[in-house]
Amino acid sequence: MMQAPEPAKRSPWGFRLAVVGGVMILLGAVMMSSQSDSINAAMDPREQHHDEPYTGAGTHALGELNGTCYRLYQLPSEPVMSVEMHRVEGSALVGEALTEKACKLDWQVMAADGTEFVERASWTLNESGEYALVIECEEDCTESTAWLVPIDAIQNDLLSSTWLVVGGAMCCLGILTTPLALVVYFASKPSRAPRVMMVGPEGQLIPITDVNPDHPTLFTQEEQMPQQPAVAPPFSDTAEHQPSEQFVDGMQDVAAGSLLTTEQVYALMRGDVEGAQEHAKTERYQTTTPEDTIQDAANAAAIASWDEGVPLAEPKPVQRTSTTKKRTSAATEPAGNADAWKDWDEQ
Repeated sequence: MMQAPEPAKRSPWGFRLAVVGGVMILLGAVMMSSQSDSINAAMDPREQHHDEPYTGAGTHALGELNGTCYRLYQLPSEPVMSVEMHRVEGSALVGEALTEKACKLDWQVMAADGTEFVERASWTLNESGEYALVIECEEDCTESTAWLVPIDAIQNDLLSSTWLVVGGAMCCLGILTTPLALVVYFASKPSRAPRVMMVGPEGQLIPITDVNPDHPTLFTQEEQMPQQPAVAPPFSDTAEHQPSEQFVDGMQDVAAGSLLTTEQVYALMRGDVEGAQEHAKTERYQTTTPEDTIQDAANAAAIASWDEGVPLAEPKPVQRTSTTKKRTSAATEPAGNADAWKDWDEQ
């Protein structure tokens, strides 16, 4: 018996990519968690700020600022401070207050203990120099504290930590690898259709899985095979064996002489009247003789013996008797002697 083929399996690369992505995320998370102190020092305004914290209302000199982006943060529970930044030349404020402008860098402050901060103002500086803050409060803010945070310093501190950069990169790659693994996994789904086909006895394609294991020439899904469309006579090659209701057999009319066949028409066109008469009795309309039946049976027995591998004596040819009438010569012998004309001439 034939053994059943092994079921198709998915590609192992989907699972492998998923494992690699999970390992990268795990290692990246471990590396980043080991740098929690560096992250907190870089992003907590209470640790990452310019100069000293500013308390209460008044004018606070900032000194020289070299960064491009600064933000002022406060605790949400403290009174709101109204803040302006001015340029300083010598010891006096110059010009009007700088226009507040959001920073292009989108780093947001955070604290390891979960403390929240509120942004009160933001400035983008086009040039370095000395600046000062003017703080005003509608309520008593003598004990309120604000921190001026340079956003450029947050970015520089985070990127200066090698382990933090490597851990973040591994986490990003692991996150990108996970959906790729899912795509590969579902894309490699094995097809249920068989990959090997064979040609059936009528020319149709048959899946190799439909072959009967006990007998390879039999098929288990014969009823599911598409049937060939039936062609109505006279164009069908089986019209003589399976005539339809519209098919009219003219054998009797041809035998009676009231209908001509194609061969008879061609014979009459050539002027062969006798040939046209012979076609009515021979060719496809000639009945099977007993000698033909005996010869066909002998041929069938010989073919069966060849298939079984049994030698068979060579059949003797069957003597056939011709059913057609032999033509007789139309010429007749002269009634008299051939020398009668010679005697007549001598007289």
